[in-house]
Amino acid sequence: MYLIWNNKALITGFCVFASVTVAAQDLSVEESYLQKSVESMVINEQAKSGDRENKYAALQYIRQTIDNGNPTDDVQEILSYMALEGILNKIRAEGRTVNNYPDIRMKAVEYLGDLKGEKASATLIRVLLVENEPSVIAEAVRSLTKHGFDESSYALDIILYVFRKYDSKMPSNLLAVSVIDSCLAFTEGSEVKNPWVYSTLLHISKTPSYVRPVRDYAGEALSKVYGKSRN
Repeated sequence: MYLIWNNKALITGFCVFASVTVAAQDLSVEESYLQKSVESMVINEQAKSGDRENKYAALQYIRQTIDNGNPTDDVQEILSYMALEGILNKIRAEGRTVNNYPDIRMKAVEYLGDLKGEKASATLIRVLLVENEPSVIAEAVRSLTKHGFDESSYALDIILYVFRKYDSKMPSNLLAVSVIDSCLAFTEGSEVKNPWVYSTLLHISKTPSYVRPVRDYAGEALSKVYGKSRN
């Protein structure tokens, strides 16, 4: 049997499978696996459809699975696709990209922050390197900061590199605050060995392009980081 999915069918299917998830109590291993497979198929179709409402329905379901503590590998794959949709995963019509949804990417990036692991971190780093919307970049910085930093400081180096690139052409207060938070998270409980941390915080604190509260926040962060290095 062949199933032809349209927008209405996808939404209806989503509701049905969501209700089955709540109602079913004693599923066998085979039944549970089949249910998750069908749900993943429906959510994948919604996520990759051209309709924004379908995409948001997929995100709502994904949020529920994360909150319930049982996101599957399929969920992570779908989020990775949505986080790069319109930037790397492009659909073109008449010479223009028709699936460029920064708001969808921002939500997908936010949810990837709640999925710990190398794959999610790798996707967030990729987003930072290719994204062109400061609001999405700021969200990616926050999500990567949630994952934590190791002693190599590779993730932080990427964050600071991307910040410098945007600082030179389109300063964003939102991005600056996210970067300050990342610097503080990286230096918490450890000796500061990355000179970019000092130079970035000093630059933000002294640059008129940023509003006074952001500059003050950077100055306070710099004092904390410098104080740790002195102890």
